Amino acid sequence: MRSKSRPRDIQRELGFLVGRLASAMRTGLGRELAPFNVTAAQWAILEACYQGEADTLTSLSRVVPIDSASISRQVDRLVRAGLVRRRRSKRDRRLVNLILTDAGNRLVPELTERVQANNAKFLAGIAEHEQQAVLRTLQRMLDNANVAVYDGDS
Repeated sequence: MRSKSRPRDIQRELGFLVGRLASAMRTGLGRELAPFNVTAAQWAILEACYQGEADTLTSLSRVVPIDSASISRQVDRLVRAGLVRRRRSKRDRRLVNLILTDAGNRLVPELTERVQANNAKFLAGIAEHEQQAVLRTLQRMLDNANVAVYDGDS
């Protein structure tokens, strides 16, 4: 039997709003990066390699929020585009390192400008202290998600 209380407005629920915002930000970023023939997922891979956060498919899967099969396909595309190369590790022949090419290293700063421009559109009219508060809150939520969803694995 249906409750007579006021129905919840799903479009005001946190999960819905976060999902909608993430989708809008990905769409905007896709538009910003399109002239460079780079997708948002490819940008995340390039940035992780550029910053030294990841240099293998396994390490990328820990920092890039897409599934490992998609990461592998995106890396294949980046290799074909001449932005990334694979190199077998000298210490462990089973391990394949991912290295940005000169073209990849030159491209990342340009892409960073486009990413920042996209972010600025979404932060327009929001004071710096409010932006910092949102970032702190989101980081705490992600920390909670890590424990709740992944049992602390990261």
